[in-house]
This record gives sequence, C-alpha cells and structure tokens, in this order.
Amino acid sequence: MQIILKLTSACNLNCSYCIEGDRPSERMPEDIFFKSVDDLPSLLEHVQSKDAEFLFHGGEPMLYGRESLRRLIGYARQRLSDFNVKFLMQTNGTLIDDDWIEFLKAEDIHIGISIDGYPEIHDRFRRTKDDRPTAELIIGNMKKLRAAGLNFGTLMVINSAVDADRLFDFIRANDLQPKIHPVIACGRAVGRENFFGTYVDIMKRLLERSLEAESPGIIQPLDEIIDAILGFAPIKECSFNGSCGRNFICIYPDGVTGFCGRDNSSRHLTYGSLRDHSLLELYLSANAERIRARQQYLAARDCKGCRDWELCHGGCSFEAVNAFGTLEAKYSDCSARKEFMTWLRTDGLQLLKARLIREKRKLRRSLAIKKQLRSEMEDLLHD
Repeated sequence: MQIILKLTSACNLNCSYCIEGDRPSERMPEDIFFKSVDDLPSLLEHVQSKDAEFLFHGGEPMLYGRESLRRLIGYARQRLSDFNVKFLMQTNGTLIDDDWIEFLKAEDIHIGISIDGYPEIHDRFRRTKDDRPTAELIIGNMKKLRAAGLNFGTLMVINSAVDADRLFDFIRANDLQPKIHPVIACGRAVGRENFFGTYVDIMKRLLERSLEAESPGIIQPLDEIIDAILGFAPIKECSFNGSCGRNFICIYPDGVTGFCGRDNSSRHLTYGSLRDHSLLELYLSANAERIRARQQYLAARDCKGCRDWELCHGGCSFEAVNAFGTLEAKYSDCSARKEFMTWLRTDGLQLLKARLIREKRKLRRSLAIKKQLRSEMEDLLHD
C-alpha cells in the first residue's frame, strides 16, 4: 500500500503546466501524518499486506524541511516496526545539495527527479519563479547523486514538439531510465490542445532508437507494455493496470484524502478528512468503492470485448473525470491508445525480433571466435 503525502503545495518553480494549478501555499501538519501512521496497520490488515510505502510529494517536498521529514520518518519507523516500510520522494531536483544527499542516504529515501528532456525543451516549461532555466542545475545535481552512490528515477512530462532523436540521445548521455507521460489538460495546462497523438509518435521513435542501440535502455511505460504483450509480467503503471483506488491513497496538506495525487487541484472525488475518519474508513468510503468499481463498469460497457483491455483497463480514473466530468468513462484518447497498442503488437514486436536476431548472430560470432582461440591454444600445447 502506498500513501501519497502531499506535504506542501509550495514550490520554488513556476512550471507552465503544473498539475497543482495556482493553489495557495499549504503545509501538512505533522499530526496529520502521525494519525495516518497510527491508522495504517488496520488498513494493511484489511488489504492483507505487510508492505507500506510513503511517497513524499508536493509542490516541492524538500521545502518541507529535513528536520520535519526526519521526525515523520522516525515516527513511522517506530510505530510500524512490524511492517516493511519504504520512503520515496518525488522532487524537481533543484534543491539537492550535500546536506540533502547526506539526509537521503541516512534515511534511505528513494527519489524520483522531474526533468522533461534535453535543456532546450525542459527549460521552456520548467523555470524558476523569477524565470530562470533549471535544466543544467538539475543535471548537475543528478551527477552529485551518482557520485554519492545514490540511484534515482526520472519522470518526464512531454507537452510540446520534441525532437525524439535528441531526447533519446539526452536519455542515453545521462544514463537515465525515465518514465514518460503526456501532459494532462488540468491545473495550469487547462485548455492545452490534445497532445496524445504526438506523444505516441515520440514513444514509437524512442523504441526504435532503443532497439537499434548497442545496449537498449529502459524507457517506461514502453518496456512494461511490451513485457505485458509477451506475457512476461503485468504492467505496474497505475494508469494502465486498473489498480486505481486499491493500492494507494493520497493525503492532501489539509488532511483530506483522495485516490490520486493528480487530483489535488480540483479534488473531484475525495474520500473525506483524516481528522474525522480513520484511514480504513476513508479507504472504504463511497467514493473509494466507486473508483474501484470503475473496472467492472467499463469491462461490461465501453471496454467490453476490447482486445487491449489487459494492457489498458480503460485508462486513468483521474483523466476520465478531468476530461468528461464522470468517472464512468474510458480513456479520453482511446482510439489513439488502441492504435499505439496495435503498433506495439506488430511493428514494435518486429523491431524486438530484429534486435534479438542481431544479438543471436553476435553471440554466434563470439562463440565461434572463442572456439577458434581454444583450438589454437590446444594446438600450441600439443606442439
């Protein structure tokens, strides 16, 4: 079970597509977090799990402060000593310094960094409040993390005309394994034109480049979708696997809870306040049950008989509400997503097959060379 904690709506950046919109600055009181920890064992017992993840989110969670975070983490570790507890943080990466690196290592916090590709495209949208670029600062901070032996994930939001080849070269040059999403028309991006078709074209080219490269990297959700098509493993990404409302719960700064961190600006379907209810009561609230019932509804109606159901599950619940004003709607770009899945099943798998054939030939050549060397060594020994 993942607990998404919107610790603060404050941020040091002024991203043009910010999903939070222009909410006033809010900060989660520590007693809200403490209560979520106290209530968590009952929820974990209900879902029959011993695993708990706390995802520190924002705004920019580093603005919450190290000492405050240390108190939260210490309390959780003490109260949840019988459970498997992990701590994660999604940050814009601009505030990372030696003190933060020491803190992240000491507290064993796994972090994800938001960076939207090569500097020219990133700096178009993700700038400071006084309109300064941020890409080079973030890239430098990622190097500091690596030098300190800390791994991190990267989250990219694609929302403009992007040179897919430059993006791939940037990913490889910086040794990234990104998760790439299209922009959602919410928050400050309300009214932005539909971008999913362009996003699909970019992802196709990234897959082509990856499978052509000397050593293919990992780009999500591409790798997870292909693994699912081949039957290796189900997709973990929540906007594809239909797990909404089951495996995570979000707590906003004022203690109101909901199904997703994306929903903080509009709060379409909240569960209630943690000040008035236990975490388990909120998880079992009417809106939470309705979100979980969305899968059954779509499978019997809009998505009935769809070949791609196991790869899509009707798409993201938040995006359905955001686009149509109702939860009982399938993904807003259904036809484009279907076309993408069809391409992955056909051309995508052909690209993978060609890659595997090349690898097989390289392996055969390598084995032949080793066999020849062994034969020559034996001849030398016999002389």
